[in-house]
Amino acid sequence: MEEINTIQSLPEYTEEYKQQQHQQVLEAEVVHEWECVLRTKVKLFGTLIVGGAGIIFVGVMNYLHPNDFLLLLCGGGVLMFFPVCYFLFYPDYDYKGQITPKGIIIQKTERVPEIFYKATRGMAYIGIVVCVIAALMVGPLAFVGAGAFALLSFKMTGFHKQTEIDIHPFHQNNSYQVLISRLDDMYQWDIYTFLCDVPDFIDTDYYDLHIMSFECKASDFANIESVLKEYVSFID
Repeated sequence: MEEINTIQSLPEYTEEYKQQQHQQVLEAEVVHEWECVLRTKVKLFGTLIVGGAGIIFVGVMNYLHPNDFLLLLCGGGVLMFFPVCYFLFYPDYDYKGQITPKGIIIQKTERVPEIFYKATRGMAYIGIVVCVIAALMVGPLAFVGAGAFALLSFKMTGFHKQTEIDIHPFHQNNSYQVLISRLDDMYQWDIYTFLCDVPDFIDTDYYDLHIMSFECKASDFANIESVLKEYVSFID
């Protein structure tokens, strides 16, 4: 009965309500912030796997259709795409969290030098030319690998640095339960993951809006948790 009354006392969930909640967080004073870098543990291994697959493809194509010029073009293209795989498929992120009395703001920005984006866009156009030449010289068989390579090249012509912003408004009239509070084995450098929700909001539209999650360095978590407890309550 208490859960039903809690939901009924809330304003109607609309896009306007959601935007209002987000705006309150953005306009509130920042009382605490932290930064860290997110890097997956499989970054280097994954890059080698993708690059190795490209090398195997070039080797097979050269075996089926020996051609020094084609080998040079495709081999050069694969080598150029090693750094692309490293940064594009497994990007690092500059991660910044901010706590306000109304909620949390999370910013994730791809951690790649701007010159790389310019170089990647240039290599993408070269990759398109390589794929077209390969298709003309080898025939339809080239589209087995070159077609996917061309699609990737077209995608990267619009490659720019991206910043993701997530806003987690507090619902201060309800207590949060902790779902995850641990070191995350997905990232390097002892990154701590925290996730909690409002049990009363399960199976309602309010659930995703007021769920709270973030990453931080393990050494920063105790301080962040202490600040959060000034504004929201947690179920013991």
